Amino acid sequence: MTNVLIVNAGIRVTEKHGKLSAELVRRARERFEGAGFTVTVTDLNDPWTVDEEVAKVKAADLILVQTPVWAMSTPWHYTRWQDEVLTHPDVCGTDGRTRTDPSKKYGTGGFLQGKRYWLSTTWNAPKKALDEPGEFFDGRGIEEVLMPLHKQFEYMAVAPFAPTFAIHDVYKNPDIPTDLMCWDQALETAVAKLAG
Repeated sequence: MTNVLIVNAGIRVTEKHGKLSAELVRRARERFEGAGFTVTVTDLNDPWTVDEEVAKVKAADLILVQTPVWAMSTPWHYTRWQDEVLTHPDVCGTDGRTRTDPSKKYGTGGFLQGKRYWLSTTWNAPKKALDEPGEFFDGRGIEEVLMPLHKQFEYMAVAPFAPTFAIHDVYKNPDIPTDLMCWDQALETAVAKLAG
């Protein structure tokens, strides 16, 4: 049985109340459960405990993080979850180095091999702000801009499942119906990949 943990980092304190993140999470849960996978959802707006979250991470085959990009990073409650849960000794591992073997490299001590993660993001920034030189992120692209999130999972030996999914320009130029169709297609691909 495939276990999927979905972490909803959508934040309810803005005028949008995290509705888009909630809808993306709802669709993901529905699609994964429809395929027969076991799905657990953590909504970071609700109370949670470190021990319960660590157990969820340990049980998960796939960790799907749905987050808005907030002040060039994730909202504070995802940062808290990451700091308290993903650095917990039961899931984080060590930095990989030892005093007796200097050839061991930093970041190679994770022990969650076989697990995968997938990032799904929403942005106020248009796609070109990330991809084009001279724009705000100077052509770095989404994966490089989100490098700290990727590196936390790599440190734990959790492998990427798929490229980061992104919905851009959600405030100034939204096209939510099209974006949701793209999400449904990405979920269909994800289900086939997990089932295969």
